[in-house]
Formats: sequence, structure tokens, C-alpha cells
Amino acid sequence: MAAQLMRVSSLTSREKVIVVFATVHLIFLLFGVLPLPWRDRIHLTPVFSFYERITRSHQVWNMFDTIPNMHSLDARLVVKEGGQKPHLVGMVLPGLRRFSQNDQVRFHNWMMNTIFNPSRGVFRESYMKSAAAALLSSGRYGPDAEVSLEALPLYTRSLLGVRTLKEIAVERPSVLGPFRLGALVARNTANPPTP
Repeated sequence: MAAQLMRVSSLTSREKVIVVFATVHLIFLLFGVLPLPWRDRIHLTPVFSFYERITRSHQVWNMFDTIPNMHSLDARLVVKEGGQKPHLVGMVLPGLRRFSQNDQVRFHNWMMNTIFNPSRGVFRESYMKSAAAALLSSGRYGPDAEVSLEALPLYTRSLLGVRTLKEIAVERPSVLGPFRLGALVARNTANPPTP
């Protein structure tokens, strides 16, 4: 009986794989909390970057920043028709509302990760078609009017930047368009969505 208690049970091959994966993942998590300048000096950075891509576990440790990353955000549709001055319209569908200032981070993430991401053209095209249809159905714009989506985020400067440049934030605008309203809506009706 004492001999049986002294004997260590061996791990199955499945348990060994789990232990190895958990150990590698723990090392990756520990590596991930290092400051970026330290991480860049380590020669294993490409290995961890590859692991980060295949496991989709990219970490952004900005919740401990002393200054918020984004100072403010404005986004709007800009409609130009003929020689008239541009009209600024809300960009939240349905209804082309302006977004609430309380939702700045959510809208910033949606726009930058979906609408302005070059690999997600399907979402961008779908949004612009829906916005064009809403603008035309309002009756204020004709099919020859052009529409652009402008995102105007103000990113907070570092303390050093604030001290030397005497400005709190820097604007980094992104513009999508211009597109002709009639062309967008024509493409929308030519390819109706499948149920």
C-alpha cells in the first residue's frame, strides 16, 4: 500500500500537451506585460508576434495609461451637391443621427476596425450604400450629390508633447469617399441582399 502511494502517476499524452500549451501561453502572457521598449530588445519578439497572430491574443495594455488615448472624436457624412457648400450630416444609421459623445470609444473602434480597415471592404461598402439610400430617401439630395464619411479623432499627446508643443491633442482624420449617391444606390438595388 505504501509503495502504491509513493508511486507518482504518469501523465497521459493528452495531459502533457495541455501542460506544454498552458506553459507556453503563460510565458507569452508574461512577455505581453513587459513594456514595449523592453520587448523590442528581446530576440524572441518575432516568435511571440507569430504566436500572437495565430492565437489572436494581441494585448493592448493601455488601461493603465495615465492619459486617455483619445481626447475626442467627431464623425459625420459630408454631402456636396453642385456648387453648394457642403452639408454635415450625422452618420449613425438608421436615421443619420449624430452619435452620442458617451459612445466615442465604441464608435471609434467600430469605424477604425471595420469601416476604415482595408481588409473589410464588404462592411464599408454595405455601410456607404445604406447611408446613400437614407440620404436619397430624405429628399434633400439628388442622385448626383457626392458623399464622404469623415472621422476626426483627436489623440492625446504625451506629457512631453503637451509640454513642448503646447497642445493637448493632435487630429488624425480619415476620409472615405467621395462617392456619387446615385451610383451607390444603383449598386445596392442591382445586388439585393439574400435572406
